[in-house]
Amino acid sequence: MRIKFLSVFCFYIGWMGLFGLTAQAAGKVPIAFDKFHGYTGTVDYLKAVSKAYPDITELVEIGKSFQQRPIYVLVITNKKTGTTLDREKSLVHERKLEVTEPPITALHAGKAGMMLTGATHGNEQTGTEVCLYFINQLLSGYGSVPEITNLVDTKVFYISPANNPDGLYNTVELGAAQRSNSMNQTDTAALPIRQDLDGDKVFAQIRYKDPKGRFVKDKEDPRLMVAYREDAGYTDDERYNVASEAEPDKGIDINRNFPEHWWRSNTLPGGTGEFATSAPEVQALCEFIINHPNILVVNEYHTMGGHVYRPMGSTGDTGMQNRDIAVYDLVMGKKYVELMGTEMPQAWGNPKELPALKDGLRNDKNAFAAQRGYELPYEWRTPYNEKENSSNYYGLFLDWLYKQCGIYSLVTELWNPAHDVPELKGLKEDTLQRALLAYLDKREGAKIFLDWKPARHPKHGNVEVGGWVGHIGRNNAFPGAVLESICQRQWQFDLYCAGLLPQLAIKDISVKKQSQGATSVLEISVEVENQGALPTGLVNTEWMAFNRGDVVWLIGENNRATFLSGKSYEKLGNLYGTLQIPGYEDKTGNRKTIKWVVAVEGNEKLKIVASSLKGGTVVKEVKY
Repeated sequence: MRIKFLSVFCFYIGWMGLFGLTAQAAGKVPIAFDKFHGYTGTVDYLKAVSKAYPDITELVEIGKSFQQRPIYVLVITNKKTGTTLDREKSLVHERKLEVTEPPITALHAGKAGMMLTGATHGNEQTGTEVCLYFINQLLSGYGSVPEITNLVDTKVFYISPANNPDGLYNTVELGAAQRSNSMNQTDTAALPIRQDLDGDKVFAQIRYKDPKGRFVKDKEDPRLMVAYREDAGYTDDERYNVASEAEPDKGIDINRNFPEHWWRSNTLPGGTGEFATSAPEVQALCEFIINHPNILVVNEYHTMGGHVYRPMGSTGDTGMQNRDIAVYDLVMGKKYVELMGTEMPQAWGNPKELPALKDGLRNDKNAFAAQRGYELPYEWRTPYNEKENSSNYYGLFLDWLYKQCGIYSLVTELWNPAHDVPELKGLKEDTLQRALLAYLDKREGAKIFLDWKPARHPKHGNVEVGGWVGHIGRNNAFPGAVLESICQRQWQFDLYCAGLLPQLAIKDISVKKQSQGATSVLEISVEVENQGALPTGLVNTEWMAFNRGDVVWLIGENNRATFLSGKSYEKLGNLYGTLQIPGYEDKTGNRKTIKWVVAVEGNEKLKIVASSLKGGTVVKEVKY
């Protein structure tokens, strides 16, 4: 996502390992994080692990990019566990012979799901690496780490490391950073210029003089270009424009092409597409999400900033339910800030103080903070500008997932050098870039910054080529120790979120015989509960077009059960979880009891099927 933070701090190191440190996996397919894998290496790894772990993985192609590269999702779950409603309940009205029957739902669709994605912006390849790290941790830990084994047995993980295959390929394999997809937005738009101006096989930056340029040479280290500011003593300095050696791409920013508030994105500069889902990559993701309503949590990895965005980018908190905000901030946000090791809002440590804190913020200029009882910390925020009550973010994956799909959606901006590199901790923007270059100068082989030299550009004429390898403002973690530390921290956070997923269970079944003989009259009572932490749906999930509340069925094997009291299925609504959401009293509980009176012919086999779109499906035999 586009941020102001370190807007001129730019480099790309996808083609080399900086530290030379290799981390071997404990699993069947070794993987190291001393360099970026790119699209080709990522696909090779996905295919290798799906072959090595056939019992718990499935590699699914969900679509193709504009340049026809496959978009893959790796499904991770125990293929031998779980069930789905259509496996337990046959169609009441079967279709006519000439119409094909619908396929049986995949087993994993009967489990609560979590999705992780990377490289929505192709030049943010750190997210791809975090996806691969997560895959490796799950697969290598299955069967030996109880927590991981239980999650893979009872839940499902959908991991898409390369949402934007063309952008990722051009960034890493070709070396020309590409944020958008490769789809021209107009008939006259030229394809990106991938011309290596100085023949060094590296795409760095160009700089050229311009009296109105936005950059000047840094006074302490003239190799660096810094933002021109009159108040910083640069009034008399020559001004420059700085751009990528590879012409910026003209494609669609696929994180501005999703349906939620997309229509407003056309008022902003940038590539948002001819219509919502006009990018094939976005269409593939939307179709996958809609066809997998069991997904409750999605984390979309971006860089940079060292923080998490939660909804809503287009409307702020006014487009959200208060209970959902409490789950986001006081549960998920609290955990993330703890892992970052930074200070959290007072209310997060003691939610009982919220009423008093709200009173204290009553006259605050930020009405959203006054409503919540706290300002959001840097590490956990929303893309919406709360101070000015305005937004420049529309058509976001983040917003569409929450508002239209009933999903806890997150965007993690994975890396912040001032936090993640020990030698640079705490430095501010005006000194960070200088310190970073000095830090890299000490490391042999870290050719991330090149000396400037003259060249001829097809558009700008005489220029200098050099500077940070890569294009302006899109930055990735250093491969090796730094990248692995970020992967490890993110793994801990996402593992925590996975542990919050709901889990439907049939707790108790009691049967009383009112009469018996050829036909038995049974009074059946069943207690269904959600044993997971979170509710089985967000506040508005039940009323969304392609969602439903939880249901419980009483099913006879041969349809020889007549219902004297109750129906064959009963609606449960959404069940609360075991977690006490701060500020929200659990009025309905995580359990519900359903009763039936049925007349059963002969030795009819009966079973209870409890089904929740986002909390899983379970079945249990009725013994009488």
